[in-house]
Amino acid sequence: MNKEESSDDLDNHSSEEIDESKKIEEDNISLSEYEKIKDDYLRLAADFDNYKKRSEKEKESIGTASMAYFVESLFPLVDNFEIALSQDEVNKEIETFSSLLTSLLESLQVEEVGSVGDDFDPNIHEAVEHSGEGDTQKVETVLRKGYLFQGNLIRPAMVKVKSE
Repeated sequence: MNKEESSDDLDNHSSEEIDESKKIEEDNISLSEYEKIKDDYLRLAADFDNYKKRSEKEKESIGTASMAYFVESLFPLVDNFEIALSQDEVNKEIETFSSLLTSLLESLQVEEVGSVGDDFDPNIHEAVEHSGEGDTQKVETVLRKGYLFQGNLIRPAMVKVKSE
């Protein structure tokens, strides 16, 4: 090995060391910059988590709303069966279909609201007639049944109210 080669090697090593030190300096960031990046990352992670939760709730509410819409489309059928059952002579098939429809509504968590003698509640009753003078209002007649779907009112009961 001659002196020229060793001098060249030293020059190469020193230039490599300088390049590495520059690279290390570029890779190092200040503490405040690190805290800002960390804060941005945590905010982004929280936003994404909130987005996932919100989209799950929206999916659930869309499913519930579509099911409620389907149940609402059954109400004319339910009303017609009730009219048919109120007749003097009722066919056995009509009773059977009515009971099947009732069991279907029960399996879908649909509950009837509004019956004679209940206290009048404007949240679940729609009063179409009022009679009497008094402080307490009671349901005198149910003209059309109301329904709750999973605890939410989807059709108010149409009633006549009597004050006592």
